[in-house]
Amino acid sequence: MSRLLRACLGTVLAAVIFASFGATGPARASSPIFAPGDTQICSSQGLPAGYVITGSVRDTTCPGSPAYRWSIAPPRNNIGACFGSGYPAPYFITGINTRTGNLQCDGFQGSMTLTLPSYNLAVCNISVFWDPWVITANAQQPGLCENYGVVVIAQASEGQAICANSPVPSGWTATDTGSSSVQCTPYNAKILHRVAAAATVEDAPNIRYVRSGGQAVSVKPGS
Repeated sequence: MSRLLRACLGTVLAAVIFASFGATGPARASSPIFAPGDTQICSSQGLPAGYVITGSVRDTTCPGSPAYRWSIAPPRNNIGACFGSGYPAPYFITGINTRTGNLQCDGFQGSMTLTLPSYNLAVCNISVFWDPWVITANAQQPGLCENYGVVVIAQASEGQAICANSPVPSGWTATDTGSSSVQCTPYNAKILHRVAAAATVEDAPNIRYVRSGGQAVSVKPGS
């Protein structure tokens, strides 16, 4: 091969490498931590309602300091998300990993698992307790929640025994039994009762009906 031909080929090869990698190094590939189909946004945009953060990496192309690129997705049962980020109702946290999670969550405290509530589900007590779920037992071992406590949940029902550390859903009241409970240790047990929605005195006796076309409708006095 002639010296001139070798020089030409070297020039062409250099041009190809420059075009592929750019003047300052290899072109940045999409991060492997981001699942296909997930939306990518800069952390400065904030987390949209109804989404969870499934991955986070530092990215200097995003505004702010520190700057992160987030992978976000609508939640689904048992989805992995970044621990410390927001999540929507009615999900509960059922696992926490602040050591070696399978998610890259730069800027967060680790990863967590989000699960739809069900009867007798064990959840981390750091979870938000959405109505009408209550605590029926306190686990004595932290399990998958690391240093956070583990509790068992169920839907509120009339006469149900709940633990004293349980939230009481709206429309319900809880009476103290005054006794300890093995399931609720170290708390006492309480009994749930539905709050009756009674009509006020001024509402009931004064109602009257009038005809409106072919329909009878109730009206208040003076209307």
